[in-house]
Amino acid sequence: MVLVSAVALTRPLPSAISNPTAKTIQVTGTGTVSAPPDQALLDLAVQTERPTATQATADNAAAMTSVIAALTAAGVNKSSIQTISYTLTPISQNEANQSLPPTIVGYVAVNTIQVTVNQLGTISKVLDQAISAGINQVQGITFTLSTDTLTSLQKQAQQLALQDADGQAKAIAATLGVSIIGPISITPGYEFQPVSYPRLSSVETPIQAGTLQVTATVQVSYEFS
Repeated sequence: MVLVSAVALTRPLPSAISNPTAKTIQVTGTGTVSAPPDQALLDLAVQTERPTATQATADNAAAMTSVIAALTAAGVNKSSIQTISYTLTPISQNEANQSLPPTIVGYVAVNTIQVTVNQLGTISKVLDQAISAGINQVQGITFTLSTDTLTSLQKQAQQLALQDADGQAKAIAATLGVSIIGPISITPGYEFQPVSYPRLSSVETPIQAGTLQVTATVQVSYEFS
């Protein structure tokens, strides 16, 4: 079938190059598939406020070391834990005399890690372990798809998009009273948006992962006679 042979096409076929005056019908097909997420990304942070920068960074590092140790003890692979942000910010206090510059009275160190969880049923356990070990900010949870799952769903969505495009082209050809020869170029595209819950106020907050959608589009040019 034309659909099967067209899946791998990402650039114009030789016939399009050898026959630039070919009469064509151009259509855009869309296909969408849905699936539950199979991966979660937890953005967790340790915030430490101390009188000096040295104290803030040292105590923050000690707390994060304890967090990582607790997570690995709970079964999280070290490769699933990565630092995504680190800041050290001075705390300023304005003087009564406005002509004087603000005085630095302390420092805040914030170290944020992202933990990848592939078994969604363990999210609560991972959060409990992290918070007990020193995490004091749950900056967000993102439900997404693993690479293998996303690739598989993109292929499924692409097949649906190709079927949609083929149906449109045939319908147009029938209306015009012409015959489809075949596709001469195909341009694929994909859209996928994970679901994020930023800055949870409480880890007890019920979270429904729901389903995620993967959409494929194909712009296809069919030659007709």
